[in-house]
Amino acid sequence: MQLFKLYPYLFTILFLTSGLNLYSQPVNRKMNVLFIVADDMRPDLGCYGNKKVITPNIDRLADGSIVFNNAYCQQAVCNPSRASVLTGLRPDQTGVTDLVTHFRTKVPDAVTLPQAFKNAGYTTIGVGKIFHNTKKTVDTVSWSLPNAGNVSVSNKEYFLERNKKGGKADAFEFTEGEDEKYPDGQIAGATIQLLKRFKESGEPFFLATGFKKPHLPFCAPQKYLDLYRDTRFSGISNKERPAGAPGIAFHQWQELRGYTDIPDQGPISVQKEQDLIRAHYACISYVDVQIGKIMQELDRLGLRENTIVILWGDHGYHLGEQDLWCKSTNFELDTRIPLIISAPEITQKTGKTNAIVEAVDIYPTLIDLCGIVSASKLSGKSLAPLLLNPGMKWDHVAYSQFCRPYKAITAQHPTHMGYTVRDKDFRYTLWYNLSTNTVEARELYDMRQSNIETVNIAGQKKYQQAENRLTKMLEAYKQNQ
Repeated sequence: MQLFKLYPYLFTILFLTSGLNLYSQPVNRKMNVLFIVADDMRPDLGCYGNKKVITPNIDRLADGSIVFNNAYCQQAVCNPSRASVLTGLRPDQTGVTDLVTHFRTKVPDAVTLPQAFKNAGYTTIGVGKIFHNTKKTVDTVSWSLPNAGNVSVSNKEYFLERNKKGGKADAFEFTEGEDEKYPDGQIAGATIQLLKRFKESGEPFFLATGFKKPHLPFCAPQKYLDLYRDTRFSGISNKERPAGAPGIAFHQWQELRGYTDIPDQGPISVQKEQDLIRAHYACISYVDVQIGKIMQELDRLGLRENTIVILWGDHGYHLGEQDLWCKSTNFELDTRIPLIISAPEITQKTGKTNAIVEAVDIYPTLIDLCGIVSASKLSGKSLAPLLLNPGMKWDHVAYSQFCRPYKAITAQHPTHMGYTVRDKDFRYTLWYNLSTNTVEARELYDMRQSNIETVNIAGQKKYQQAENRLTKMLEAYKQNQ
């Protein structure tokens, strides 16, 4: 039985003392869901305390929402992370730990998040990148419309002649033009048209909008780069690898090095570092404006009061910290994600919670809020209690994982898997040899000292008790998948 069935019921909070005491009256409506995901967006947002980024629209959404300060994905690369969120299952349960496997290979009868809403009488439509954007991994049964329910938008991002060779070219490119010149502007426009359709029809909807930025290549209209023309980006902090960290925890920035203006090996220049960071921020602001257009239309149509809005990032990102660029590790910067939830009548005021939550919690939360009974066992926990009381006691931890060698994310057949657990004090990782099921490397970081890993303290006597406790947790987690 679900802990909270907040919708289609309207709760009036009578009082909140030592516990929750609620009174409810049914209302004759279904809550809609606007499900927004941004690709490669770490919590570099104003509402998360970043003073340099320009994100007024996301910050406005956060006002009246619950902002989750410590939300973590299950694997820091697109396909596994999205498969996990959309099935409510962890990577080992879905069988998806790479960029090419479709979760229905291992769990053919899984009921996805949009599929659960479709089965409950909702119209479910996806615009942009929701599942991983390949023909093999887009899940047609999840959507109400043909063509996988995924409204078509252009994939054209390069416009300068030197970058029109096909495939990867420069790591960033900005040209003059309107927002709709690039895919994310088209995605926002298609979302707005669908909102108008839903307003006219009155049909309950689960509308998923997947923005492609700030994923590489960093391409957007020039005006967004101009926003940061006078912004001073200081040198990269924590640029060195954590002391004592095993080599298996790292990669050689293969994703970034695939671009023609990045060297195949060795460091990149300080100027190139600054250019990449500035371009990344510009793409965040580009997505922010698109989200603002959608939210403005949601308000104009009078749909806001009946629509749950969720914004999340599929994983975090490195911008040169810890000798890393892009994602694909078990470190904090790659696993920590932005997560913002606005639920009418529930999140009426801005709230922030430091509770540790997981991306796999999104599925049970949304069906809980909408009174939908799960058709299968889900691995996450509903976050509905935290929406009501962000400061409540919450003793959960977050689990993530990543495979090695790096090429296994495209070639499959990993030889090693690193499993990591994050509690309020530590991040602990065990690297397993998959053929022998033995641990070959350990990483323990004290996150009370810094929000980024700096020194691997695994094996130190002072932390033996914590390491033993976390080892038991990871072993149980691995065995139960």
